[in-house]
Amino acid sequence: MKHSFKVLIVVVLLSFSIAIGFAVFSMEMQVDKGDPIIHFFRPENEHAYFTKTYADGSPCNEDFKVITIGDPHLNAVPNNHLDGAILTVLENMIKYEKPDLVVICGDVALGIHAEKAIESLGELFQRNNQYWGYALGNHDAEHESGPTREELIDIYARYEHCVITSAPGISGEGNCIINIKNSRGKIIQSLVFIDSGAYLTPEICAEYGFKYKKDYDFIKYDQIEWYKSQMREIRDKNGEMPNSIMFFHIPLKEFRTAYNQAVENDSVIFGARRESECDSPYNTGIFDAILELGSTKAVVCGHDHVNDYCVDYMGVKLTYSLSLSYNSYFLRKDILHILAYQYGGKAQFNDGCTLLSIKMDGSLEIIPKYNQNNPSVFEGLTEKQRKDLYLDETLP
Repeated sequence: MKHSFKVLIVVVLLSFSIAIGFAVFSMEMQVDKGDPIIHFFRPENEHAYFTKTYADGSPCNEDFKVITIGDPHLNAVPNNHLDGAILTVLENMIKYEKPDLVVICGDVALGIHAEKAIESLGELFQRNNQYWGYALGNHDAEHESGPTREELIDIYARYEHCVITSAPGISGEGNCIINIKNSRGKIIQSLVFIDSGAYLTPEICAEYGFKYKKDYDFIKYDQIEWYKSQMREIRDKNGEMPNSIMFFHIPLKEFRTAYNQAVENDSVIFGARRESECDSPYNTGIFDAILELGSTKAVVCGHDHVNDYCVDYMGVKLTYSLSLSYNSYFLRKDILHILAYQYGGKAQFNDGCTLLSIKMDGSLEIIPKYNQNNPSVFEGLTEKQRKDLYLDETLP
């Protein structure tokens, strides 16, 4: 009898403990930790980095979200209402996608009024408390009466949410690396920004022993060595080599080869070639360096406004960012494209952004976000802007 009573007491206590534990667990599960918050740090003698927590300060394991756009060509020319259309659509994208970082893949603000255009862009990001970065393109600083590439870096640096700095002592402007750290302080992804230059000059070609021709520039040897040395330094401090994503403007020669192979193998991840790749005639070996290090798993560029493909080439996803080139050619403004769409064709309007969703284990998912699939991004446009973008003719 006593034995049975003892057993009963043990069972009751055990049941009570389990019930309390379950209740505590349930309460913890129901605790509202608040929305995720992104933190950005610029320590001395170290690459800048992001971390992510919940509002209560607890570790956040949600994806780090980057959206990229290509070639907005903002120019702040009087009466150019398409600048306003680009900025409105971009602001709506931020609203719907809620990115941690926005990256513009070159040809950001052009011409003599570039500083004024950058001001509109910087104010947009500021009022949305949005971090952002960029890579310089061939048209940035192209106007001889506008800001130089060096001056552009200083103009962008005025905006506290702009993450780009410029590594000293190497070719180009805006070369930098931004790390993403998890809750334990480990780097899970490095974001590598490189200036792919503008145009070939006789001086550049003579320096590298190339025959001069009128064409697009290339990534220089010292930039490649900088990339390799910086990533190895990050590896040594981090305990292992993190994955990385590389951003620049002008596509590599490997893009063309990769897309041709992907078409032959029916392995295009998404998108299509809609114009020939406008790369440099000279290949200085940045892709070889990528393969050598084994860190960079994705390369994202702009430049060719209507190309939007992503293909896997030797383990690296070569990707064209979707574009907001409403100030330039094609996109929603090509009449033949519009007629093909209206008469049942498979025309794809490829304006939008590209989402890079980085998992806390460092893996990456790349997703095209076409404006055609979310017409809400066009909310707030004027009738004139809607008309000039042919929205009534092209939206479902």
